[in-house]
Amino acid sequence: MAPLYIGIDIGTTNITLTALDLTERKVPSSRSLPNRRVESSDEYAYLQDPIAIEESVRQLLTDVRGPIAAICVTGQVHGIVYYDSSGLACSPLYTWLDQRAMVVFDNMSSQEALLEQTGHLLPPGYGLLTHYANRRLGKVAQEAVGFCGIIEYITSRLVGTILPSSDPSCLGTYGGFDPVTLSFDHGLLTEVFGTSAYTFLEPSEPFEIAGQTPQGIPVIYGVGDNQAGFFAMVSSWEHSALISIGTSGQISLFSTRSECPPSMELRPFMGEGYLHVGATLTAGKTYETLQRLFASTIREAGFEISDEAIFEMMKEQARQVGSSSLVVDPRLTGSRKEPAVRGSITNIGLDPLTIGSLVLATIEGIVSELKAFGLEAEQLFSPIQSIVATGSAIRKNTLFREALARQFSLPTIVAEVDDGAGLGAALIAAIAVGALDISRRGELVHRLLGT
Repeated sequence: MAPLYIGIDIGTTNITLTALDLTERKVPSSRSLPNRRVESSDEYAYLQDPIAIEESVRQLLTDVRGPIAAICVTGQVHGIVYYDSSGLACSPLYTWLDQRAMVVFDNMSSQEALLEQTGHLLPPGYGLLTHYANRRLGKVAQEAVGFCGIIEYITSRLVGTILPSSDPSCLGTYGGFDPVTLSFDHGLLTEVFGTSAYTFLEPSEPFEIAGQTPQGIPVIYGVGDNQAGFFAMVSSWEHSALISIGTSGQISLFSTRSECPPSMELRPFMGEGYLHVGATLTAGKTYETLQRLFASTIREAGFEISDEAIFEMMKEQARQVGSSSLVVDPRLTGSRKEPAVRGSITNIGLDPLTIGSLVLATIEGIVSELKAFGLEAEQLFSPIQSIVATGSAIRKNTLFREALARQFSLPTIVAEVDDGAGLGAALIAAIAVGALDISRRGELVHRLLGT
């Protein structure tokens, strides 16, 4: 059997394994297991179980049919998990959706306190800010000797040792990391750790091997899901933007220039240049919130209806309406730059307030938030020629695709792949062990996905 290159995507909702067969140039399998939220008495907490995540990863690897040539992990970033001296998790995974940094303690939130002490305004959920908040709230596990993201943690568990390094695509998501110099702000780390004698992750080289499994399988340093997804789904980096609409929303553009629009983030990209990323916090979550409103209304009226039927009803009602004068701001949990802002529905007039009009306006608002990033980027870069669209909302709902094409006025190509980030991780694994030359990546991506 042909060797398989494995990408493991630890998403917020699912953990997915993607196998890449370079001999046949195809993805023979992609399997997922759920990644469930851990309930907490703290309303601000959004936790997951790193032990359960590791068990799911090992189960998925056990089920692979064929020889494994190399593994690379990708997935959700920003969050952290504490580990003990043996490298085993001694805390939950505090995910990127966790809001403990906004809890007021000693008359000030941790976000405000860190800003006052260092001048760094980190968004809630960023790893360094989460650790700073845990220190202030007395929630750091006593046996903890360090912390890292879930990508680094699972990679370390696969190779059996605590990792000293991490790919810059992951380091940039902790906060205070310069993607150009590939270094953290020393003053920020000193304040976060409470000492200048701290030890923290160093940047690894692109495509560097972190170690081997007990079976001798090379494991590459993990890569952030944004970079892995772009690597896999955009064949021509300079001419296309990648837009993802799932739980959150992102627009990513490639450039070798380090100058970045103020509202966007500059992220290192595999030693090839940078991704300029505009990220929203809700997107699909906003759409789900609207669905829950309709579901509760229908069920309170005494009717039984499935969630899937409500989503279908929403699409049908929107198609019947055709247009909406409503204006929806989808930022239900704020934005990275303005965490306190909240969503709204405006321009309500005497026109009927219907399910269809609310659905259409919500979709337009979600896409409009991404479009605003695109407009800002146009001031610095050459206009893009096409959009590669991905994410659960894009694949499941043609209304999102139509809104993208309408607002951006560009050809929109849907990346028909179950997990683009997982495929990207598999490609990175193949390049790292010399099975694929990076110069052939674009050709292979176009053949696999048509993007």
